Amino acid sequence: MKTLISAADVRKAKSENRLYLIAPVKDFIITPEARDVAKVEGIEFVDEAPAAPQPQITPPVAAPVLTAEMQVQPIQPAVVPTSSIAKDIQAEVESKLANVNGEKSELIQALVAKALADFNMQAPDSPRQINDDGIVLVRGNAVQLGAFDGAPGKNIGLTDVIGAQENSNMGVGYMGWENAFFPWTLCYDEVNVVLEGEFHVKTAAGTTIGKPGDVIFIPKGSSVEFGTPTHVRYVYITYPVEWA
Repeated sequence: MKTLISAADVRKAKSENRLYLIAPVKDFIITPEARDVAKVEGIEFVDEAPAAPQPQITPPVAAPVLTAEMQVQPIQPAVVPTSSIAKDIQAEVESKLANVNGEKSELIQALVAKALADFNMQAPDSPRQINDDGIVLVRGNAVQLGAFDGAPGKNIGLTDVIGAQENSNMGVGYMGWENAFFPWTLCYDEVNVVLEGEFHVKTAAGTTIGKPGDVIFIPKGSSVEFGTPTHVRYVYITYPVEWA
């Protein structure tokens, strides 16, 4: 009897920082939802564990005497992710270039590794469930806020969770901060659902104050000042998704 691999198994592997699940076709059945979650989390299904790299043995040679002019800093090897995402990106880049030799391929590999590492640092994980019918569930209590660069020096957190990558016409995300105000002009319609604290939206006509459970609509073209005298965390919905 074959063993079933579900989305829960994939999420468990992600929590254990595993890059792959061993699931040979003859012994396992992988649900469509599990495949979707694996794609989002960067986890591969493999038939067997990848072989450990074999050490290269180099015959000893006499060390050259280096002058001060000849001495250079050693090059640190790049840590290259083994996920299929990195391999796909490298293949796509190399297909657009002419005369890619081994040296150029290694450089491209290192650049892709650095780009993915930087991306992973800047985009906090948002645990989610993706169903076969296109419905996406984002677990709000697990969303970590990244840095919002639209208000320098204010330490305001923001994380997008739904957007064009889900084929959505709306953008959805979370924001939160403490005791700060900043100006903003909207080139899109926005709805805010207050989750925690107190959310202030100041305009020339006055200040609208939202508290947990309240919904605030701000029309396109509004010039406002967002803020809170205490703390706030809320969900924002923008339309259209591609407003920048």
